[in-house]
Amino acid sequence: MNTGNWHIKGEWFDVCSCSLPCPCTFAQEPTHGSCLFTLVWHIEEGHFEDERLDGLTVVALGEFSGNMWEENTQSSMSVMFYIDAKGTPSQRDALEEIFRGNVGGWPGTFGSLIGEVREVRYAPIVFEAAADLEYWRAGVADAVKVGARALTGPTADPARRVQLINAPGAEVGPGQVATWGVVTAGQAEGFDFSRKYRGGSSKHFPFDWRPAT
Repeated sequence: MNTGNWHIKGEWFDVCSCSLPCPCTFAQEPTHGSCLFTLVWHIEEGHFEDERLDGLTVVALGEFSGNMWEENTQSSMSVMFYIDAKGTPSQRDALEEIFRGNVGGWPGTFGSLIGEVREVRYAPIVFEAAADLEYWRAGVADAVKVGARALTGPTADPARRVQLINAPGAEVGPGQVATWGVVTAGQAEGFDFSRKYRGGSSKHFPFDWRPAT
């Protein structure tokens, strides 16, 4: 594998059909045995070779059954990608190489769980997250509208987020902190994933990837 010279870091969140908290984060089977999901990666800064990737966003829609974190798992994901239309052709190509897992790093590890990439489309993507993680959300034209607000409750310290460290099933790789959210929007449509679903669980992670991750 030619991993090239690349590095991206930013924010990631998901909205999925499982109940809160997401079982995947604990390396368990989905709530209903299978999962419909939307994943959002927003690159704050990064590059692929000499191509800057700052400010670009990628969204994946997909589904899987069973526990994808089990050793020798038989589970595999089917996904489609929306890649930020504001990127140049070379930026889009770079993002596709990274997120398909073709150039190693954590995307290569996570990409090994993908059994099928049904299609890749380029579309305008809007991403927004509060600096204090009070909320996070994203949209893709009329096809995707997903987001969450920070989880809280009667015994929670309002000055602190509900978080998890050392997650055994972190989709962004080891060592990051999950912040839990309550879904406020869970519409996602595309290709064979056009079944509307109301997301049940959401979490936010930072990510920091390079080929050696």
